[in-house]
Amino acid sequence: MEMTMRFPSSYNVVTEEEMTYTTGGGAVDTITTVATVVGACVMAASYIWGITQTRSWLAQNGKGNVFTILGKATDDLIADMSVSASNAARDAVAAVSMVALWPLSLVLMIIP
Repeated sequence: MEMTMRFPSSYNVVTEEEMTYTTGGGAVDTITTVATVVGACVMAASYIWGITQTRSWLAQNGKGNVFTILGKATDDLIADMSVSASNAARDAVAAVSMVALWPLSLVLMIIP
């Protein structure tokens, strides 16, 4: 069985130049790639910063049961986030990335 494609009589093939207008062009792909790389770098830097801050905080305040430590950590995190909007954004990204990658975070906080 042969499959043939039939187009209407007024059909015109779209040229490469016209495809730029239908797909958004190459600049959009470049901008998206750059934004993805920058976002990944910011996320990685926030994650590393969060691990180092958590390790130093635990060295100073890691005494007591789990609930006491979590309560003190939450209080200190909220206090730091309330200092400025940039602190809040930085702390939020670090906290979310540490929770999202919790198995790796747990290992990195235990290893000296």
